Amino acid sequence: MPIPLSLALDPPQARLKTDAMSVLVSGRDWSPSNWQDIWVDPITNTCMLRPTCFRPEWSTTSTGSYAKLSLSDFTLTPSSDWSNHQPDGGGDFMHYRGPSGNTSGLRGKTTSTLPTNQPMVVEWFGQPTTVSPYAILECGWSSSGDGSTGVSLRFYADGRAEVWKAGLILSTYSIGGNRPDYFNPFHPATTQFGGGSTPQAPRTGYIQTVLIPFRDRELLVVSSLGGGFSHIFQDLNENEGGLTITDNAPFWFYVPAPNQANLRFAVLKYAATGTIFGIPSTWRNAPPLNLTQDPVHGVDAQIEVFQAKTVAGTLTPNVMNPGNPPTTNTPPLLPVQIRLVLDGGPDVTPFAYGARAHFDAQQGSTVAPTSGPVDLLPFTTGFDLDVSDTVGGTRASLSLMQPSAIESAGGAGIAWQCHRSLQVADEVGLILDGICEPTHWTDSFGYDDEGYDRNQDLVLEARDPWKLAEEMVFSDPVPLDGLTLADAYRLVASMIGLPSVYVSPAASGFILSDAGSVSGGNWNIMIDVGDKGSYWLDRLHQTYAATWFHGFRPNRVHPSDPPVLCLIDPADTDADYGLPVTPSVTLYRKVEEATVLSTVYRSLKRQVLEPETNDIWVIGCDPRSRKPIVVHLQTTDMATDADPSVPPESRSRNWLGFLRKYGWVDPTLTSDAACQHVATILAGRLPFAREIVEFECEFQPGIWRGDLVSLDRGEGDPLQVRIKAFRGSFEHVGTFGDATSPDGLWRPFRYIGELTPHVSPLDVTGSNVRTIGLNWNLCKAVSKQRLFAGGDQVSRRPIHSLTALP
Repeated sequence: MPIPLSLALDPPQARLKTDAMSVLVSGRDWSPSNWQDIWVDPITNTCMLRPTCFRPEWSTTSTGSYAKLSLSDFTLTPSSDWSNHQPDGGGDFMHYRGPSGNTSGLRGKTTSTLPTNQPMVVEWFGQPTTVSPYAILECGWSSSGDGSTGVSLRFYADGRAEVWKAGLILSTYSIGGNRPDYFNPFHPATTQFGGGSTPQAPRTGYIQTVLIPFRDRELLVVSSLGGGFSHIFQDLNENEGGLTITDNAPFWFYVPAPNQANLRFAVLKYAATGTIFGIPSTWRNAPPLNLTQDPVHGVDAQIEVFQAKTVAGTLTPNVMNPGNPPTTNTPPLLPVQIRLVLDGGPDVTPFAYGARAHFDAQQGSTVAPTSGPVDLLPFTTGFDLDVSDTVGGTRASLSLMQPSAIESAGGAGIAWQCHRSLQVADEVGLILDGICEPTHWTDSFGYDDEGYDRNQDLVLEARDPWKLAEEMVFSDPVPLDGLTLADAYRLVASMIGLPSVYVSPAASGFILSDAGSVSGGNWNIMIDVGDKGSYWLDRLHQTYAATWFHGFRPNRVHPSDPPVLCLIDPADTDADYGLPVTPSVTLYRKVEEATVLSTVYRSLKRQVLEPETNDIWVIGCDPRSRKPIVVHLQTTDMATDADPSVPPESRSRNWLGFLRKYGWVDPTLTSDAACQHVATILAGRLPFAREIVEFECEFQPGIWRGDLVSLDRGEGDPLQVRIKAFRGSFEHVGTFGDATSPDGLWRPFRYIGELTPHVSPLDVTGSNVRTIGLNWNLCKAVSKQRLFAGGDQVSRRPIHSLTALP
């Protein structure tokens, strides 16, 4: 009978030929020389259509997009003694000329209701005041006509500005540019007013201030004094579009006594269209040519735009000089610029944070020898297979003889060549599409009749393609903001060069983080130069889908194709790629009970792995305020499991009798929802005692990590175990009939499975219960706090919110 094992050296194998290239633009990377009706605000560096109040026509025109609100647009208190004042040709200021001046405050409220999140232009004549606390103007959006409801602002003579909501002060800023004679929000107010002396206005004259609700949860305030701020409403959730920043309500103002009223208001309008360019850059390498499409410039670069979730208007991106003429496409490379065309106006604008232009990674393939892949089976004296419960934990080891004969058969350089391909198949299909490690061999003497040295022993080891992920290093930054978990995982896998990837559909329903919420070219989630591909694939799994299966599985749809890298939801029952819910095979204690000899298991061991935690803390970071978002999760059962006073007869399987905390500190978790999601994921994996079993049997073709096996114990209650790891060898035992080579095979294997319903990996090395138990305790001892880059700084800051999950 033929040996049910195939070992093919140097078959064609997908490899990364050229890596992806990126050009980023965001924050301060916009080219200031090429703005056409575009405004990049100086506070957050967000790109938008130019507000018409920043055009020269604002002071000379009062119609269309330059229209101002008039006295007739307001309900005023007092209702008389108001007049128009016209310092320029842009429309009247409202001036109060009562005979006794402003004695009890002046109020106004628009007669019409403004839309939700309506931006406004507020102008007034700057003036000193003698009345503490030196307020000169209040305004906001509310039906009540005062600050008891809605969002409002209070401006002071010294350049201070306060943000209020529903009658509560939220924060204090400066619109005066933070010059020494202006109010500085970082110094105590009592030290800045000269002991009660009259603070002078930052500039005596007309002051223009724009108020723009934008970016889902911020209010941008920019003043002609040279200062401004963007207030973040922390009661609004990050990553949740369509939020109300300012109410669908009238706009109101209040001038406290005895200040003069010299005011002008307008509904802010935008330009109809605008264009902006990124700073000139170059591709790291010459872009690939596609002579059938564009023999001069090469293929067009792809572009992704990172912007707010709730974008009004449209945004069209493209790339100037995407390739590099002439057809040789060689250095020096021409500058490349990202161009964004924004359309909207006059009432809406897109808000663009930045963009990435990129050329995708190019796939290649290794080449087989002229005579085809080399069959190593005739030269194999020993074959071991080790599959641990970690992503990329599959390793095959071959003991080979006659390396010279292997070279003659087409295996050139067998003794010294690295990274060559090796495919291993059983009788069901391909189980390993491996990459070879450097060989090591023993030399001796003993030639046969054909002149080959039979006594030379060579050991060849191969790993699954995760080896390529570990060795791939990113050379360009790649933002993942705004991508779903599925898209981010596939993007990273494609940049590594892994062609076969399956991600459960549920991953498409989770967005990692909203787009670029901070200024200066920084993104919430960004792959940095020098990061490894394996780090990001593992991090996406560990952070957002830690209860999911992660690793390579044989391709059951096309068994002769290479195994598929999988990220599988436990609830995914897809017939082709999901995890099975029924056992694939039943193994028996005795030969008499088994249907075939290969379905007998010879031993059975069980071991409990204690819970990793009973108290979970997740700390993320608000991307705008840079304050921590803290989520604490301890269920009633978890609290009971931490209680030392529980008597033995009442203790659960997960009882520890003391508090074992587990912290996850990750600044890329940028919303309450993301932190709660991670806490829930961790709670589905960490607080449980996991029971693993080890059994020995013949190699089970078609059984792999993630599959279910039933162990019949002759008592009517078979154990159903989810396979986690296995290890064994293929051993020749004899020659039958007229065969000239061994064709009998013994395949003793040791399998590790888990009795609990978890499909998440143990994430520890080893393929027997003792090794796994030791590594589990070691892992448990060092993983009480998972701290990602920047997490230590986040944890030191004041808490943004504290959320306790049930």
